[in-house]
Amino acid sequence: MQVDLSGVQALIVHRMHRPISRHLLFRFDDSAGGRAFVGELAPRVGMADVDPAVTVDPVLGVGITFSGLGALGVAPDLLSQFDAVYKTGPQAAPLGDVPGSRSDPAGWWERRFTTRDVHFIVHCHASSDVELDEITTTVRDIGHRNRVTELIPRADGTVLEGRSLGDSRVHFGYRDGISQPDVAWDDGPRRTGQLDFRRILLGYSTPEHSSAPGIGPAAELVRGSAYGMFRWIYQDVALFHRFLGTAGPRAFPDLPPSDAAELLAAKLVGRWRDGVPLVLSPDVPTGASSTANDFGYRDPDPAGQRCPLSAHIRVVNPRDQPLDAVVVDGVPRVLRRGVPYGPPLTGPDDDGVDRGLLGLFLCADLRRQVYMLCAWINRNDFSPVFGVSRRTQDALAGNRAISGIRPVLQIPGPRGELTVDGLPDFLTTKGTAFFLYPGRATLAALATSG
Repeated sequence: MQVDLSGVQALIVHRMHRPISRHLLFRFDDSAGGRAFVGELAPRVGMADVDPAVTVDPVLGVGITFSGLGALGVAPDLLSQFDAVYKTGPQAAPLGDVPGSRSDPAGWWERRFTTRDVHFIVHCHASSDVELDEITTTVRDIGHRNRVTELIPRADGTVLEGRSLGDSRVHFGYRDGISQPDVAWDDGPRRTGQLDFRRILLGYSTPEHSSAPGIGPAAELVRGSAYGMFRWIYQDVALFHRFLGTAGPRAFPDLPPSDAAELLAAKLVGRWRDGVPLVLSPDVPTGASSTANDFGYRDPDPAGQRCPLSAHIRVVNPRDQPLDAVVVDGVPRVLRRGVPYGPPLTGPDDDGVDRGLLGLFLCADLRRQVYMLCAWINRNDFSPVFGVSRRTQDALAGNRAISGIRPVLQIPGPRGELTVDGLPDFLTTKGTAFFLYPGRATLAALATSG
């Protein structure tokens, strides 16, 4: 079977290759207006038969929540067959967004609205501010004409905008988006490690790669679509730099302070900030490609002496590291489409400006892929390499308010294990929603679903 990429959204298959983006949230106030809004937007949505890298126009992507499907008037018998996690919406416990912590869902969207109010998202990707403003105006005009309400997520009245920092960097200074799954979009011969497209796309469910809806009219409705988690994540850059500056020299006193800080930054993530993997170059950020992905952990670094077991990239993709027997589906891979937002921090002190990452995580099964990854991030208990305690977290992304965890990074070495303690919350969740990213046929059906 060959997937018809002309029916799949471009943002699922390709990176957008645009330096700026705007992410607009909407609520359908009546079903007829919502359907008309979707119908007018549908021809403007970029499809994957055209790579955004070879086009010059702005590229649109769109997603719809489960409550949005209901607001459009999708038949109840079809709605009942959707993924249970998608239907319920994002939940604090499996995401690690602990009530009472800074990531508490009660504070999401700066308390302007709730996630249940969100019905639709439009991702506008453009090469210039002029283009971005033009396509934004077009989308808003279509919404106004069809009685659709835009939801403004910030108390100051601004919306979510992504902007490249250059060289694929995020605010903490790391190169991002290096390790992405290699997806086979057909059933032909595969390269080693390629991911079956059924792990991403809906409507092709099999016993080995199942997704919901599984069969029948509901599966036909979503064929060529994908689920996605959109996540607004604040990055505390000043805190991050302070931590590196104090904890780095304590951990590595034989190094100059700046080198010690850089080594600790690499240990937190598993790559040097230029992207070179620690497994391939443990002592200096050279000696390997900054985009290298052809490596494992089992043979060169089973105990984490090069790359700590709780380093971010080792947690979210342990590669060939052994997994517990209960992890029957293997490593949960997702497609990531993250963009930084907010201006760079120019001094050592917190300037009070909101900055971070707008993350989109695409898959076919939110529970087995997104929720499982979140569980691994917040408690390292998925592999025998963690021993019997299993109270550590992802060194960069864990929520330290999770009950029973130890906020430490353990770094094994030839002279014994070094423990970096007092890991703070580097990240704060400011909003999360689960969307269906409809294919071309799905969009057409939603526009006439009443």
